[in-house]
Amino acid sequence: MIETPELIPALPGAEAGLIRHSAEAATYAVTVTQAGEWDPQVGSIVLPRATSIDGFTSGWGLEYQPVALPVDESAELEVTTGRSTQGAVPWLAIETEAGAYVVTLHWSGNWRIASRPTDDGVRIDVALHPDGQRIILGDGETFTLPEVSIAWGETRASAAAALARHLSEQVPAGPPLLTEWNHWWPYEDAEISEDVFLANAAVAADLGLEVALLDAGWFGRPEADSQWFAERGDWHRVNSARFPHGLAWLADQTRALGIEFGIWIEAEAIGARASIAGERPEVVATGDAGSSLGYVCLGSPAGQEHVFASVSGLVETTRARWIKWDFNLDPGAGCTRDDHGHGSEDGLLRHYLGLYDVLDRLRAAYPETVLEACSSGGLRIDAGLAAHVDALFLSDPDWTEHHLTCLWGAAQLLPPRQLLHWPQSEWRGEHRFQKVDYSGTLITSDQFDTKMRAALLHRFGVSVRLTEMRPELLRRLRDHVDSYRSVIRPLVETGVLIPLTEQPLREEKGWRQPAYQLTADDRHLVAGFRLHPTGGWEPVRPVGLDPMATYAVDVLDDGELRRAERRTGKDVAEAGLTATAGTSILWLLSRAE
Repeated sequence: MIETPELIPALPGAEAGLIRHSAEAATYAVTVTQAGEWDPQVGSIVLPRATSIDGFTSGWGLEYQPVALPVDESAELEVTTGRSTQGAVPWLAIETEAGAYVVTLHWSGNWRIASRPTDDGVRIDVALHPDGQRIILGDGETFTLPEVSIAWGETRASAAAALARHLSEQVPAGPPLLTEWNHWWPYEDAEISEDVFLANAAVAADLGLEVALLDAGWFGRPEADSQWFAERGDWHRVNSARFPHGLAWLADQTRALGIEFGIWIEAEAIGARASIAGERPEVVATGDAGSSLGYVCLGSPAGQEHVFASVSGLVETTRARWIKWDFNLDPGAGCTRDDHGHGSEDGLLRHYLGLYDVLDRLRAAYPETVLEACSSGGLRIDAGLAAHVDALFLSDPDWTEHHLTCLWGAAQLLPPRQLLHWPQSEWRGEHRFQKVDYSGTLITSDQFDTKMRAALLHRFGVSVRLTEMRPELLRRLRDHVDSYRSVIRPLVETGVLIPLTEQPLREEKGWRQPAYQLTADDRHLVAGFRLHPTGGWEPVRPVGLDPMATYAVDVLDDGELRRAERRTGKDVAEAGLTATAGTSILWLLSRAE
């Protein structure tokens, strides 16, 4: 049995408190009590001698790229861009002679995690990077640093599953795991209008999807060719050239079709053409030269109130059941203004504490509204932000191979109910791997099924031209939605997602037959995929089964469960599950009476 590792505070006058604990995971918080100015060092964890240390680098379209750190010399991962996963992921796996450990920092800004070999083991140092995040305390003041979580197990997979399970307990279940259609990739802001949106919403409702979400392009000047990026921040203006009847009317018409309404907002951002910069200069974050950093400083009380009012106004106007909260810029070290209630060296620190407060206020005010975090896709995904939202979007690109690469990494940090990624979307732009057309005959039903099944293991939504989809594929999509809502979603709500193989990698690299297991109590959904290039099916071996129990093994296909066989847990674990055809398969294993 592995003893609970301790977090040793790094700062003078700091105390570490164990605030959450389970059999296989622990979360610590460090409180600083000594007056002065400090680099935000959190603490150190001393572990047995390491046999491997692994993490992930991260960038746009390159999220969860594996990286191995040396075990016999000092090494570190860090982020200085101001977004937690724009550069690397604040997560580290350490396999040792005594077992495996995973460590994560609950923080959305700049950070640093380092490994240092010792005479008889390895020391993991966890810190906020000092850029924009120095701690300045007066006499009698205290400050609690972001939390650190540690999980452990016999293997990296079991330790990572323990972490995801542990972190799921920090956040209430929230609103239902609604399914969605989102307009963005097939239409962007160039082709979206109220007629296009409502036509697709009607099809989405017929398919059984539950929310139609209006992405970027609804706001700003009344110009049909206006560009969303420049208009960000003018949330009080509706682009009447595209939406002449306004948002309230559009939301009512959407609900009349039998589907809920959702909406996108980049609430922190201020675009180059946004009028809000001139109308509300007191909320703008600025850098050392006094120039705008392109976002609202949430270290400022005025900035917090402005952002809260912008989002709550949208919810009140539209009765939105889903808010997609994006963030498409790198704040770096953050705001340096001296009139925002923060200092010149802690602007980023105060911004993220303010962001967390605003998100908590919105969740309290609108508990039935899904709050999804997105940041140029997956560039702000961390346990800190996860404590304040319902879902986090994994990546902008979503072709199947890339999605399964990201999923392999994200599942080792967060529970599946907090993960969202679409099956391969129809992009307007050019992309070497992403391009797909669901209206023609080039894509086969097997290829389509594989794309859909890859995104059924967590929250589910699609971003495609539903009104143009080939009828056969539309029928198959309806079956997948039915399967998700009736069979898979209950497992996502309470379960953990465990990678069963090594990681697949982009551009036909890595493991070419990845498999994943979605487990909740005594039910296990096992998903297998064959990625090009690959040979025939190899056995997929689930984990965590009771060897003495009998399991009903069903195949989930065409919206139905088809009984295949009954087998003992020991037999399944040893011999595995094997498919004979196709490029994907879903098995459901349920303990039999």
